[in-house]
Amino acid sequence: MDLEILIIHLNGKEVLRNCLKSIFKDNSKAKVRLLFNNTTDDSLKVLNEFPKVEHHISNERLGFAQASNVLAKKSKAKYVIFLNNDVVVEKNWANELLKTIKKNKKCIAVQSKIRSYYKRSYFEYAGAAGGFVDKYAYPFCRGRIFGDIEKDNGQYDDERRVFWGCGVSLLVDRKYFIDSGMFDESFFMYAEELDFCWRANNSGKEIWYSPKSVIYHIGSFSVNKEKINFKKEYLISRNHFICLIKNNTFPELIPLVAGKLFLEIISLIRFPLSRGIPFLLSIPSVFYHLIFSRHHNLNKKVIKSNSLPLIYQKSIAIEHFLKHKKKYSDLS
Repeated sequence: MDLEILIIHLNGKEVLRNCLKSIFKDNSKAKVRLLFNNTTDDSLKVLNEFPKVEHHISNERLGFAQASNVLAKKSKAKYVIFLNNDVVVEKNWANELLKTIKKNKKCIAVQSKIRSYYKRSYFEYAGAAGGFVDKYAYPFCRGRIFGDIEKDNGQYDDERRVFWGCGVSLLVDRKYFIDSGMFDESFFMYAEELDFCWRANNSGKEIWYSPKSVIYHIGSFSVNKEKINFKKEYLISRNHFICLIKNNTFPELIPLVAGKLFLEIISLIRFPLSRGIPFLLSIPSVFYHLIFSRHHNLNKKVIKSNSLPLIYQKSIAIEHFLKHKKKYSDLS
């Protein structure tokens, strides 16, 4: 089997139905593996309409990272696509991802073009047209810097290498994914794909963006339904800090951590509830993770010459909030 689509589902019957409809409309022979992640509604009934879907049930709530790893290990395909349940896909979206990974020898992951489900001519916050990161581990995308989201006018229709790909629609080489340690399950959710891609870049591999693979994403469907915004901010703050420390080496790490802390102190003053307090509460967990993580020693094989050119060597926060650079094309 060459390709399998992996979907994690919590709740939302109609969302799941729309997702599966779009997949099988594009390819009636698509292979889909679905995990019902402690689902409490009647979403399981949707599979009566899609008998080809292979499914698994978890009676405990797994984080996105762990649930993705579970599905990847159950799959036998050469390539798998991690796909959110709150998306619909356009024609040939999966084939375009395959084309990109097969013609770039060092490529181990490819992201789709991610547009908004509700404003379809605009990019969506998560992933947009491929991800990058600044030296302090603040992520941004072509098509989205912080809350400023661009309209898709074809400005990012070039197939190209990026620093990280978003797990909303991300094709990966399954063997490499498993052999490299998969997603860090202690992340629970958020930034696990950034960490995976950072490790891949450091090991000499590449992440690409395929502009002809187009999907439409609702965005944070499960999280918004549960109203866990504070926990979301906590996890985002914590996991980005962990990414910074895990994927850099001493002595370069010292000024990076100092700069990160300085920027977060500013966030504490300007956005105390939404950014500052979640970050402060995350610090003990960051150090606990770095002591016990199974990925702790992976950064000893860092290949700086491969990943460094893709890391923005300024602060994206300063460029955006102080210098008012709102588009990827505004960055030097």
